[in-house]
Order: sequence, then C-alpha cells, then structure tokens
Amino acid sequence: MKFLERLGDPQLVADFQCYFGVQRKDVQGGRKVYTSLGVDTAGKCKREGKVDCSMMDRFLYEQTEKAEVRPRDTLTVPDVGHKTHMRHGSATSISSDGSAGQGKSWMGVLLGENTGGTEGSMEEDNAMSEVEAEDVSFTINNRFWYYLFYFATGLGGELFYSVFFCFWAWNVDGAVLRRVIVIWMITMYIGQALKDVLKVPRPSAPPVIRLDPKWQLEYGLPSTHAMVGMAMPFSVLILSLARYQLDWRWGLVLALAWCACVCLSRLYLGMHSVLDVVCGLVLSIVLLVCLVPWVDALDRLALTHPASPALTLTLTVALVVYYPATDRWTPARGDTTVIVGVGCGSLLGSWLNYQTGVIREPSLPPPYTVLWPSLNMVGLSLLRTVLGLVVIVAVKAIFKSLSFATICALLQVRAEDYVNKTGSITTRRRLIVELFYKFITYIAIGFTVVYTAPMAFRLIGIERPTFYTEV
Repeated sequence: MKFLERLGDPQLVADFQCYFGVQRKDVQGGRKVYTSLGVDTAGKCKREGKVDCSMMDRFLYEQTEKAEVRPRDTLTVPDVGHKTHMRHGSATSISSDGSAGQGKSWMGVLLGENTGGTEGSMEEDNAMSEVEAEDVSFTINNRFWYYLFYFATGLGGELFYSVFFCFWAWNVDGAVLRRVIVIWMITMYIGQALKDVLKVPRPSAPPVIRLDPKWQLEYGLPSTHAMVGMAMPFSVLILSLARYQLDWRWGLVLALAWCACVCLSRLYLGMHSVLDVVCGLVLSIVLLVCLVPWVDALDRLALTHPASPALTLTLTVALVVYYPATDRWTPARGDTTVIVGVGCGSLLGSWLNYQTGVIREPSLPPPYTVLWPSLNMVGLSLLRTVLGLVVIVAVKAIFKSLSFATICALLQVRAEDYVNKTGSITTRRRLIVELFYKFITYIAIGFTVVYTAPMAFRLIGIERPTFYTEV
C-alpha cells in the first residue's frame, strides 16, 4: 500500500518536472509544500500530529478546504469566443517563453475538433468548470525537453490519429489498419470508461505544474495516453510482422521509443501520476494479449458476415448509450463517442469494400515482401494525402451541420440555446445533442477514410496499387 501511495504521490511528478527543467517560481527555499487552493496540507498534517502525511490525508484535507479557500493569485485567460473549462490548479497553455497563453495550431483547426470540453459541455453539472485557475508562474530551463515532450504527447492525441490513420489507409496497408483501429477503439473505450468509474483525480497542483490544461476535467487513472502509447506502436509492429518480411529489431526499438516518449510526456506535463501511467501500461499489455490473437477473426467477421453493418451499429450505439454515468461532466464521454464513431465508420466502409469486390483475398499467403516507394510513388502519396484531407474536412463540415440541425429539430431545441447555453434546454438534452452529432460526424469521417476517399482516388487514377488485395 505504501508503494502504491508513493507511485501516486504528486511530489514525485513535481520532482520529475524539476529534473527536466520545469521550475516553479514560488518555491519556498526548496521546501516541499503540498498546497491546493492555497492550503498547506503538509503543514496541517504536522499541526495535527501526523508524522507521515500520506497522499490520502492530503487529498481529504484538500476536499474539506476547497469550498472555503480561494486561490492565492489568479491569471487572466484570454477570451477566445467561448468559455474555457478550468479546474482548480489548472493552467492555460504556455508560449515558448513560459508565459500564459492560449491558441490552436492550423492543423488542429483543420483536423482535430476540440473534444476536450469547450463544446456542448454540461457546465452546470460541474462545480469545477468556471473557477479561476491558481497562479502557476514557472520557467522552462531546457527547451529541448519541452518541445520533445510536447511533440510526444501529441502521439496520443486526436490530431495524430487523424493524420496517422489517413496516411496508413491511403499509402501503406489497409489490412493492418483495420485491425489496429479495432484494438485502438476497444483499448480507448475501456480506459476512458475506467476513468469515470474509478474517479481518481489527477495529481494535485501544486506541487505539480500542469502544462497541458486541455484535459483538466478528466480523471487521471488509468492514463489513456499511456494505454494508447503502448497499444498503438506494438499492435502496428505485431500485425505488420505477421504480414510483411520486416526486421523486428528496428521495429521494437521504434515501438519502445514511441511508448516511452508518450508516457514520460504525461509526467513532464504534470497531467498524470506515476501510478496513472503504470496502471495504463499494465492494462494495455493485458488488452493486447487478449485482443491480438482474436483480431484476425474479428476482422474476417466484420468483412464477410451479411449482418456485420447492423451488428456494428448496434454495438457501437450501445457503447455510447451505456457509457458509465459520472457525478460531474468530463470530456471523456465526448472523446469516447468520437473514437467509437471513427471505429464504426471504418468497419462499415471496410465491409462495403469487401462486398463490392474492391478488396479481396490475396493470391498468396503472407508474409509479403515490402515494396519500398519510388520517387513517383512518394509524389502520389503526397497527392492522395492532401486531396484526402480536403475531402475529410468537407465531410466533417457537412455532416456536423446536418447532424446538429437534425437532432436539434427532433428534440425541438434551438441551436442558439445549445451554443450559448441559454434558454430552457436541459442538461440531458444538451448531452444528447452533443453525443448525436459527434457520433454521426465521426462515423462519416471513418467511412470516408476507408471507402469514399479511396474510391475518389480510383476515379482519378491515383489509387494505391496494393489496395485491391488487402484482406
């Protein structure tokens, strides 16, 4: 028990951040002060005669004090046209000089919908959603680690999924991708659901400095970044080795590096305790051991069974509807709906490809020789990627508008009331609107990735040659 408390100790994360050059400006002579909303819980333990102030003691003190004490200082969050969900001890994103700021990259605007809670959120159900953030003035002493870990944490985010799935489907191998998407969907669903079942908070700040406030409102255990950081590279490696003649040693090195960078990035950014990360890795390993032996059978069932579309829709709708209820709103349910929608759309598109003969059984069994791209193939790959992303952006805009208008009409909800959180719209109806339009939109996106975009490439003569034998 002491060992688990040590792994969950936020000071361990704070020490990790300090080692890699993240330094809080208000450190009092190196003294480790556990504070939450300005409460010195370590000092309170000492005053009450507790020699060893455990993690649970500190958490209980924080819960009893947070309704009475306000943050010592506040920072101003720029107005970007909507309310930003903040949690006690959270921080806005920082610029390269360590100052507070907020923004979104052009690729984020292009591909990744902010499913982290700024849209369609249930703020009235969340006591932590509209509070001022504690001053977390800090400096970055090592730019290399800062940029490396920010890049690494993106390997577990929706922007990476968007680019990786599209590029792999259009330029590499559809058979491996289908199986990877199934593993990704199941892994992420279980991880996200467990967060809302266990309700373990993220490491307290201070002593931790949170550098990635997008996921502030989600619970912490298990770390789904750690789960996907393990599941994605190792499922790609295992399934690729089963299909192609590859050197497993280089693949293993890349998979380990990928996984390590993603896990360490969550500690560096102050978003997870060591316990969160370790539990995420262990759970992901268990799921990989259980899923990989069955993924080929699941893929064949999804492609060949006549009732596959109905079964896929029924199961994915059930996953969204029966997602575990929570005591407050978190972005986890919206994120999970997006993931399930992408998985559903890709399975439907793959079934249609097989039924119409676009993909068929290969003439020779695996493993196959890897065909390394020529200069002409690289050019066609770039063209497919650019055109495909344009198609996806258009599909997203169209289906988001149509699905949103449809559900608002069915529920007799004014769109202005939903967007501005005004009128008499109930929390339940707002939730239904959010989940419905996200589910429909991302089904369309998943379907486009595996069916519509490749069909467009085929019509204009730039399809990937091996697309026809990938079962």
